[in-house]
Amino acid sequence: MGNFKRISYKIAYCGIICALSVIIMLVSLVPGFTYAMPAISGILIWTISIFINYKWALLSFSASALILIFVIPEPEANTVFIFFFGFYPIIRDKLVLIKPKLLQFIIKLGIFNVACVIVFQILAVIIGADKVLEGMDFMGDMAVYGFWGAANFAFLCYELCLSQVLIIIEKWIKPKFLKRMK
Repeated sequence: MGNFKRISYKIAYCGIICALSVIIMLVSLVPGFTYAMPAISGILIWTISIFINYKWALLSFSASALILIFVIPEPEANTVFIFFFGFYPIIRDKLVLIKPKLLQFIIKLGIFNVACVIVFQILAVIIGADKVLEGMDFMGDMAVYGFWGAANFAFLCYELCLSQVLIIIEKWIKPKFLKRMK
């Protein structure tokens, strides 16, 4: 009976987080939230890794990504979630174990930049390269580099936010959560 409670808890928690993730991604249909909502949705999926384990988090990410493909008609937000924001917080827990910190940082930045290239190439095929860089005409040929630089800066901010969210979860939320589970 005890094992059943644990499995049912895991399934229920993952289902709720997947549903919340998809609902949050619905907000990405509002202009201006195309990149913010996948980031927040990825943090929600990350909590599964923190409270349950890595495998359940990857399974929930896969389920959320599959649902998003069929439910959310925003290819930009879906692609960004599937190829970076959905899985990065989960694998970040494994990446922070890498020593020295400089190598860890280079690997994280490399993963992000590879994801950027993949996302840009997919979006260039789906919606056209000119639509991806829409609004950056004033930069001319430098638009791609400007966009890439801004994306790397945003990644550094996201990385800082993830470390702060982890501190909040570990110090405040997890102890209260585990106390209720006993």
